Amino acid sequence: MATKNSDHVVIEMAQRSPADEKDGAPARREKQGASAHAREKRDDDFDRDMLYRAIADTGRWAYGTVSVEAWVFSEQTGKLIRPERAFWFDPVVVHDGADNEALMRLVDHEREDFVRPDPLAPGIGLAGALWSELSHRNAFPAMNMQRHLSGRGAGVAQDGMNNVISLSRNVVWREVEPISNDPDQPYNLRLQLAVEAGIGLAAGVQFQFRGTKGLVIYMARGTTDVDKLKSVNNERYLLSAADVIGSIVAMRGPRHVCLEERRAEREAVRRRLKAKMVAFANIGGCFLHKNMHEGATPASSVKPQPATAHSKPSSSISGSKQQIGAPSGGSFKSKLRMIVRKWMGANNAPPPPMITSECIWTFCGCFLTLLMLLNFSNAISKRKPDYSLVLGPFGALMTLQYSLAAAPASQPRNAIIGQAIAIAVAMGSTYVPIETNLRRSLGTAIAITAMARLGVTHPPAGAAALIFTGGKESWGNMGIMLAGNVLAIVFATVINDMNVKRQYPTFWGFGHWRKMFFPAPKKNVE
Repeated sequence: MATKNSDHVVIEMAQRSPADEKDGAPARREKQGASAHAREKRDDDFDRDMLYRAIADTGRWAYGTVSVEAWVFSEQTGKLIRPERAFWFDPVVVHDGADNEALMRLVDHEREDFVRPDPLAPGIGLAGALWSELSHRNAFPAMNMQRHLSGRGAGVAQDGMNNVISLSRNVVWREVEPISNDPDQPYNLRLQLAVEAGIGLAAGVQFQFRGTKGLVIYMARGTTDVDKLKSVNNERYLLSAADVIGSIVAMRGPRHVCLEERRAEREAVRRRLKAKMVAFANIGGCFLHKNMHEGATPASSVKPQPATAHSKPSSSISGSKQQIGAPSGGSFKSKLRMIVRKWMGANNAPPPPMITSECIWTFCGCFLTLLMLLNFSNAISKRKPDYSLVLGPFGALMTLQYSLAAAPASQPRNAIIGQAIAIAVAMGSTYVPIETNLRRSLGTAIAITAMARLGVTHPPAGAAALIFTGGKESWGNMGIMLAGNVLAIVFATVINDMNVKRQYPTFWGFGHWRKMFFPAPKKNVE
């Protein structure tokens, strides 16, 4: 009986009509699609859980950190994107601040007024502002790779693909409220809610692994001890944790590719095995049909399905592997589309206009400071007619000091050091015997580049460089310009700080230059 039943099974497989195969094809495709969707969801859930565990463990053990989040920079859109579950907030703080509406709108996903983390262009929001600042500080520039590898910078590692894995960098803590109140900062609701929720300090650490760039943001309360936040051990831990988080983010793409290849190989084996079983069933069914039914069509007339019809999946699999490993074409078109998208803007709202009371304060500050500078210039001209104050750049300086007081380019360090570097380069270019227009263009370009490289960019200094490359000014005028900048800074400090809503300067920043030119003497260890 067992043999007879098995024979009927083989005959049924051999005599299955193409119509039956077609009727079952949609159901099989639907089942395969549901299975593939379940696999993708399972893989994504695994990635999210792994990333969240790393971020949560980082926040639990870091000193003073109440929130950690990770952002990934997209080369296609030019924006920062926060992956799902790449956010952790101290549960103790959330429990104690359950009555804080701003905090709940940031952390409670079930609220109707929950504010989702939309993609941010560089310079927009807390993540965008920290990203722009760290990018300008050359957190991981390719142009500095050789300088780090020469031995002067520590903590640089490379892999076989010449991809920088980790670069020496520092954790720079910034006050969040001045960023939110910056008039040059477009309005961002999550940034405002973070300030209202009690987030007073934030630090960003960039990472780059095999082409994946991103940013890890650490947030702390404003009452946290800054000295402990900046301790060597805590800073080392935050940098190492950022590398771990960045490696997890960068691993997601290659891991999915490896999983797809393994599944494709298993599917190819399954299809080849199925094809062999069907071919064997066709041949065996023909012989059984001839023995059981005399006078039936000979077995030689029954043509089994060729096995080559079932070898297509393996060829498609190999083709998919070649497609995965092959370099993506159309890079020029993709870059051109990216440029067009950037040219159309980041769809962010422009900054709001200054309120009337602040405009009156700006008017008074500009008027009084310019009046002082004009009298200063006239006093010098009366004693020495050949010398006077070049007033053009000071109009731009007034705009910075009284309309964009929180901008880095407005700070005293940039105003004094940037002006000195720009004018010195411009005056040096006047000794080069070349055509006037070429000299002015070249000297100004070098001056602006030098300011950017040294981190003291100052727009009025660029205007001064263009004027001084004309060759009509002298070194004495350079000293008068620097004196005028010092007087303008004194006036801006007094006038701005009389307003409770203003803070000038936000930093002085001369300590770095003092240590560079006047290093502390080494202590003799007996």
